[in-house]
Amino acid sequence: MYLRLRPARGPRNRHRRLRRRVAAATLGMAAAVTVLGASPAAAEPLGDLAGALGTSSADLPLDEILGLIPGLDGLLRPDGAAGTTRCTSVIQVGDSTSVGVDDAARVPTPDDTLTAQYKRVGATHVTLDADGGRSIVEEVGGRPNAADAVRTQLAGGARGCWVIAMGVNDAANIAVGSTVDADERIDRIMGQLAGQPVLWPTVATSNPSNSAYRAESMTAFDAALRRAVARYPNLAVYDWAAAAQPAWFADGIHYTAAGTAERNRRFADALATAFPPRAGVAPATRWVAG
Repeated sequence: MYLRLRPARGPRNRHRRLRRRVAAATLGMAAAVTVLGASPAAAEPLGDLAGALGTSSADLPLDEILGLIPGLDGLLRPDGAAGTTRCTSVIQVGDSTSVGVDDAARVPTPDDTLTAQYKRVGATHVTLDADGGRSIVEEVGGRPNAADAVRTQLAGGARGCWVIAMGVNDAANIAVGSTVDADERIDRIMGQLAGQPVLWPTVATSNPSNSAYRAESMTAFDAALRRAVARYPNLAVYDWAAAAQPAWFADGIHYTAAGTAERNRRFADALATAFPPRAGVAPATRWVAG
């Protein structure tokens, strides 16, 4: 008598099986579109793929599946329109400059909110995790720092494209004597996000009253972001500091309603530039000009 052994159902085998099933589903979808002459939109490819995989489209980790088969993204979203992104799920982690950016009452129109802007470029799910005074290392009032916030999001199953709107308080803390430099702070975030696309905007201030937040402090942190792109192939940096205008600041650190709207819009556009529809985990460009 012979025993037929099955391989362990670990993550590697799971991804191998999923890859085969996605490939088969993709071929079937492509054939159907060719034979029937259906448009991609009419074919509802996400629903068809979900059915082939034996699950609902709501349960599919789409950004993960898109990376399994070369060209799959182009089939599911074949238009590849300029100004759209491959990122269906976006998680933005930020400090007080991100607090309220998704509140329609704090921007000129509801279309200016963070969620509306990310959805404009193709996202279907947006998570904002922001807190006042937050830095990557230090804690304020016992609340989670940014490194802890990322860890908690990951533990809760967050996957997708990350926008790390952090660095303003970190730059100030370094300026007043923190022994944890900017490179290590960036590493504490990026070390957790291997295999997931990351957009990190540069930081800026405009003549703040607190000297720790002066422009020189921000410039030093931004230089560390430039260095980080050489260490992390999944990282793109958007030069928000080059785009930010003095009139958009309310107090030299935080933004007016108009400034918040511009920031939301430009972050979304930068995400689409860095991670367009056919991009993988590695960005199409490592540095997005402001």
